[in-house]
Amino acid sequence: MTPAITLKEAQDIVAEYEGSEVSVTSFVEVGNAGFSYTASKRIYDITLTNASARYLLLTSPLHPDSKHDSSPTITATLQEISALLTRIVSCTNVPVPKPVAQDSSGSNGRWSFGWLLLLIPQPSRVPADMSTSISSLASLRPTLSPRQLARVELRLGTYLRALHGVTNEWFGRPVESTAIQSGPTLFPSFLQTTSGNEENGEEAEDWSKYSWQDTFVLVLEELIAELCKADGGTSSLGLRDELGIDVEELRWYLSRAIGAFLFDDVESPGLVWVTGSEADVLVSLPLKDGTEIEEAEADIAYLLPTFSHALWGDPLMEAWFVPPGPSQAVKEGYFGGEGTLIVFPRQKTKRVWYTIYLALLVLAEERRGCNEETTGQGGDSTGRDKVQWAREVLPRCVKALKDAPCY
Repeated sequence: MTPAITLKEAQDIVAEYEGSEVSVTSFVEVGNAGFSYTASKRIYDITLTNASARYLLLTSPLHPDSKHDSSPTITATLQEISALLTRIVSCTNVPVPKPVAQDSSGSNGRWSFGWLLLLIPQPSRVPADMSTSISSLASLRPTLSPRQLARVELRLGTYLRALHGVTNEWFGRPVESTAIQSGPTLFPSFLQTTSGNEENGEEAEDWSKYSWQDTFVLVLEELIAELCKADGGTSSLGLRDELGIDVEELRWYLSRAIGAFLFDDVESPGLVWVTGSEADVLVSLPLKDGTEIEEAEADIAYLLPTFSHALWGDPLMEAWFVPPGPSQAVKEGYFGGEGTLIVFPRQKTKRVWYTIYLALLVLAEERRGCNEETTGQGGDSTGRDKVQWAREVLPRCVKALKDAPCY
């Protein structure tokens, strides 16, 4: 698990970028009770003296805890998240924190964690006699008026569309380009095709990364193997006993989907947040004399940098599209009018598989975090609601696959 950092460590990190004359006045960990909770990452909100800029600090352990953090299912490294955020900033108007400094060495061995310093986008200017409060959409939803909520959700839909409009040449996790060019391929393929250069000692190209079906099946199997401890033959999660899920039955349904090329209708690898939810969307509201102004214009201030599980893949996989799906305002912002992501029955079946993946991911992160509390700016207090959701939705999804159409 990721070690908590101290105020002095945060001060030293910020000083490397802002200079030693700037002091940290506020240093608060940003918890996440949503789908995006990641055991190997911590986020801190940092406010400085005499500075209008605010920062987020993302940290990750240099050496994973072999008991809890090591797993075959890879989450994005700080360097990969930095590259991804930089690309989003340069290609879209989506308000994500901008990477300004990073260190993966633990300050040359001083600390047991690496870090990524992110500049929070500046909010819209407000009059001198007013200020701005920022909270997650999850926590603000009950207090927002229908007009305020519609404005925020409409904007959210446009941002999701912009994210999905960022494309890539191959499917899978947003690994660093050097890893693709010179390292081993990230996804060992069931259908790996050799290029004929192995005799010369050259790495054979893995063509599976050009197929969304191959890629999705592999990342899904990684999750199943991790949760079931496939190497030891025992289930740490108790998929059968606790949840009533027969893993072999699930894999039979997956084989049927593969045979029908269920996932092969995705041609362009778009950027999919995967775990984004209302807990990751920070909303700004203007205040006057510390009091919220009635019917004030609510807007999205920024999105938290919770892209550890992002994929180049199918936009339908987004957590926002878990049935019953997004609100009408989100749809309006996403499509700019009429439109839907699900047209044919087979696409509804595909969405069932994506819900299974998300639920397994939630359970995997809970296991990696050893059930640690995740209090913060989410909609529930500890994240247990999401874990309970995952445990309830998995059996329903597996049952739904029995007669789900694949053609």
